Amino acid sequence: MRISLKLTAAFLGIASLVGAAGYLAQRTTGEVRFQVQRLKENAVPRIAGASQTTAALYAIHLAAHQLVAAERRRADTAGAASAAAGPAGSVEEHQAAAEQGLERLRLAAASRARWEAASEAAEQGTDAPPRSASSLQSLQAKWILQQRLMAEMRRTLAQDPDRAERFLEEQLCRHFRSELLPLLVAQRDQAEQELTQAINGVERSLALADNQRGLLTVAAAAGAVLIGLFMSRSIGRPLRRLQRAAEALGRGRFETRVALDGRDEIGVLGQALNQMAADLQEKTVSRSYLENILRSMREMLIVADGDARIRRLNPAACSELGYGPAELIERPLRELFLADALPAELDFPQSLSHGAESVLRTRSRGPIPVLCSVAEMRDETGRREGFVCVAWNISRQKDTEQRLLASLREKELLLKEVHHRVKNNLQVISSLLNLQAQELSDPQTIRLLQESQGRVRSLALIHEQLYRSRDLSQIDFAAYVRELVEHLAQGMGRAATRINFRFDLEPVQLPLDLAIPCGMIVNELVSNALEHAFPEGRLGAVRIAFRGDAAGYELTVADDGVGLAEELLAGKPGTLGLKVVQALTRQIRGRLDLQPAAGAVFAIHFAASPPLGPTPHDS
Repeated sequence: MRISLKLTAAFLGIASLVGAAGYLAQRTTGEVRFQVQRLKENAVPRIAGASQTTAALYAIHLAAHQLVAAERRRADTAGAASAAAGPAGSVEEHQAAAEQGLERLRLAAASRARWEAASEAAEQGTDAPPRSASSLQSLQAKWILQQRLMAEMRRTLAQDPDRAERFLEEQLCRHFRSELLPLLVAQRDQAEQELTQAINGVERSLALADNQRGLLTVAAAAGAVLIGLFMSRSIGRPLRRLQRAAEALGRGRFETRVALDGRDEIGVLGQALNQMAADLQEKTVSRSYLENILRSMREMLIVADGDARIRRLNPAACSELGYGPAELIERPLRELFLADALPAELDFPQSLSHGAESVLRTRSRGPIPVLCSVAEMRDETGRREGFVCVAWNISRQKDTEQRLLASLREKELLLKEVHHRVKNNLQVISSLLNLQAQELSDPQTIRLLQESQGRVRSLALIHEQLYRSRDLSQIDFAAYVRELVEHLAQGMGRAATRINFRFDLEPVQLPLDLAIPCGMIVNELVSNALEHAFPEGRLGAVRIAFRGDAAGYELTVADDGVGLAEELLAGKPGTLGLKVVQALTRQIRGRLDLQPAAGAVFAIHFAASPPLGPTPHDS
């Protein structure tokens, strides 16, 4: 019988036992998961809903009594009107809590109806109506009546507190105790009964699964023992014979033969081993073949002994170094390397084992850069016999690298010059706008030109920071915001001295595609705060915050001024500055939130990755 068939039969037996155990575990897990899911969606929400509703109803009645007592004291206490607001508000809060509890009961009833319909449909093929729908409908009707009675009591309370108190005791409390409370208790009892039944079912399933797993474990243990004995006799013994024969051949005893008469794979392997031993007796590996490999290598190959003295070189090494083999043999390997390009004495040549750049000496061409890798040679006992050093001449790569670095430095200088000139041009535009504003007399037109001048200045600051920094693809956004706000404050003159600027800026390097829109947004929002938030010489503060991580960024500009108009909070179109902020927010794929507070709060949230292109509304 072939080994593959033996192993297949053994594996099939083991797989069958494992599959049976897995099937039992999966079935038990499915039953438990089914019961737990049913409890989560039905019994537990019903218990929670009934308890919440009952507690809320008790609290409503307590608040109603407090409301009546407060109304009785109204005539005797000067601040009774405000004191009565507490119980009244408490009634609405508890009614809302009762509504939430009833909503849990409705959801649990709907879930139970679905579970029952699915179970009965699977068993009978027909749909079944929900069993608890009538009781829940009755509970809902009683609750609506309870609300009506509460409303009637509160109307009566404003006219006649004594009558309202009687109405509370005779109508409202009696309806709660005799109508609502029994229904809630019934809902909770029914849910507790379902919970107990489900837990018992889970315990029965687990006990049955434990028994079945125990039987399977015993059967698997017995099967494993039988399979192990069978494999040991039919495979283990012949393999040990082959192992002993292979060890003998490894020690050079080529006359060794193994006696295996089987027709399986082990028998075929024994025949092949015997044939290999016969061939090794007749011939050995050709040394000329190995010499041909060494001569054909284009890389430099240097073999050294355990003391790192050169014992052999290939023709490529002699050609690159300009020496003959006789001139280098017996010389220390370290002498071929420049001293400045090597690590400490104790680390050589092991420090080059993972490959490292170094420099080799040559006879006529001077030092050459190489990529060198050294490996240790050890005998069968683990004793180090020597080193094999392979080196690649990387002079061309180094020349190419230098040219690329020079080209990169040239392009960086050109790019910095471009940013410098762009900044100068933007400053010229800002100056022209300033000159044009001085020629005008219309305050509205002058304000528009000054706003445009501020926007141009914000762009100029970004280009100024770029040509001053080493990284031309991103800027220090915190430093940029501080400088931008300082320029805006200087432009406002004495009016800005009343404003206290607060910065909460994380040191984030922001890409250029995000820095430009964010800078313009800060310019618009801070300019708007300085111009409109503090009228008539009012003191105040403006806070600029920026924080972010790999997930995204948050930019906040807030002031404690007069606040935003109601139409802006309602989402209606605002001024040109706000439209610019909204357009820039869309450009960076962000979200603008106008938060109602003491003053104005603008929060922009956007992703950390730069935008891939303009949005349809970025014009």
